[in-house]
Amino acid sequence: DGWVRQWLVEPLQAWVLARKGFRREQVVALTLLFEGSEDEVALQQQRLRGVVAEAGGLWSGGSSGRAGYQLTFSIAYLRDFALSCHVAGESFESFVAWSRLDDTIAGLHARVADEHRAARLEGRPLVSCRVTQVYEEGVCLYVYLAVSIRGVDEPCAAYRRLEAAAKDEVVRRGGGSVSHHHGVGKAKAALLRTWAMSGPAVRAMAALKRGLDPNNVFAAGNGVLNLTGSLGNVM
Repeated sequence: DGWVRQWLVEPLQAWVLARKGFRREQVVALTLLFEGSEDEVALQQQRLRGVVAEAGGLWSGGSSGRAGYQLTFSIAYLRDFALSCHVAGESFESFVAWSRLDDTIAGLHARVADEHRAARLEGRPLVSCRVTQVYEEGVCLYVYLAVSIRGVDEPCAAYRRLEAAAKDEVVRRGGGSVSHHHGVGKAKAALLRTWAMSGPAVRAMAALKRGLDPNNVFAAGNGVLNLTGSLGNVM
């Protein structure tokens, strides 16, 4: 299957796209997931085909979507492989308004470059952004960050410095959310209080946590509770 795709399917796809006037550097691929009964899915697809045709788009089937899901499951292994090559990388996501999207991406690249120079890390940082979900108000902006940690005495601290700067830039410049759908946990806890939650809101969350979970069993040290030391200190 791999040989057939490489030498037959992909060249044929490229030829069809070129014949229809599409250029790889100018097109955008959109992956859609249809849910519901068989009739509901058929109706959704029928309606969407008309929208795609009106926009001059090309319906390419489900192979790209399946490949995307395969990549999702492979990312963790790619990260481990990168570490063996002295490269640290991770992703994070945020919600950014349409009006601030371009400035946010530009500021993100500049901020990471500045922090990278200040940290005196080897090579150049990799910063990549993609839009994974769209809404009327804005988009889910996925950010991928990777840097060389070769020869660094404290690689985790060095990477966290760049990652924290990148997250801060997205939230501060873009007015973005601390997270889109992956939660906050411990890694984004500092941003939660700085940009998202007031003191009274933090205390209210802590009071709710103490009332429902007095032994602090669930999500211990995550989110705002990561910033408060203990529920007693908050109250």
